[in-house]
Amino acid sequence: MRIIRREIQEIKEMLVPEVVPTREEIRAVEKGRQEYAQGEYVEWKTLRKAGKKRSES
Repeated sequence: MRIIRREIQEIKEMLVPEVVPTREEIRAVEKGRQEYAQGEYVEWKTLRKAGKKRSES
């Protein structure tokens, strides 16, 4: 199990470059966290249902 976890971590490190986020990106993340905490979001299943209804029209 440890070997698999280590290999997964190595793959993640190869696929996701480590970069310093910009101020704008940090602000966007903070805003998203605030919106989530306040319940200002749409659940994924609601979006999927809306998308299916559109495609059926």
